[in-house]
Parts: sequence; structure tokens; C-alpha cells
Amino acid sequence: MNRREKIARIRMGRWFAWGDVIVLAAAVLLMAACFLIAFYIPKEEGDSFSVYFRGEKIFTAGMEEDAEYLFYIDGNEGIVIPYTGAVDRSDYNLIRVQGGSVCVLSADCPDKTCIYLGERTWGEILCMAHEMMIRVEGGGLETDI
Repeated sequence: MNRREKIARIRMGRWFAWGDVIVLAAAVLLMAACFLIAFYIPKEEGDSFSVYFRGEKIFTAGMEEDAEYLFYIDGNEGIVIPYTGAVDRSDYNLIRVQGGSVCVLSADCPDKTCIYLGERTWGEILCMAHEMMIRVEGGGLETDI
């Protein structure tokens, strides 16, 4: 196609050929399928969770019994204890295990992202302000890799 033919095609308003439309439609369908696979296929549920502070595992508990735990930072150390009903510390996250899921019930971090992540039966909950992560484990969630 020479220059004059290209200009004539542009003036006629034909920006795409039918092959371009088919490729674009296939790409959109592929992206939609990936989205559905990533977000709507049910995940296996875990049976325990671990709390990590600055990348180190500091606590592990099962999710079969309902309980509440208090994570707090003492100096340069992360500590998890059973919750007794009173929070008299700063830099804390209140972790609740209920009905086989885990969540952060309350925290004193400025953005509260860990609370908004909600209840989890798989995956992770992050609190970047406190450098704390909750990871649901077990129940076939591990891989051999």
C-alpha cells in the first residue's frame, strides 16, 4: 500500500480491518476469563494461621476454635498474646478467629488497611504500619515447589 492509498483509507474512516476487530475481541475475552479465574474460583480453606513480624514467624494457632489474640510491638519485638478484654498498649492489632476464618478486628495503625481486608479463610492479611502479616496455612494450601 502506497502513501496515497493510506491517506485515502484514512479519509474513508476505516481505521481497523476485520482481522483487527477479531484480535481485539479475543484479547478482551482472554482478559475477562483470567479475571474470573483469579477472583471467582473458590479457594481451599486453611486450618491454621501464623503471625509474622518483620518476616519472622512469631505465632501459630489453629482456626477451629473461636479466639481473639492481641499482637503488639514491644521495643523491637512483635508479641502475640491471648486477648483479655483490655488494650493498654500502642502499636497493636486485635486478631479474631471465628467460624474458621481470621481477621483483624481493630488496630491503631493510621490507614487501617488490615481491618478492611476482612475475614480470610485463605491468603494473607498485611499491616504495613506495624510490619505484621497474618498468613493462613494448612488445608492443602501449600505447594510442592
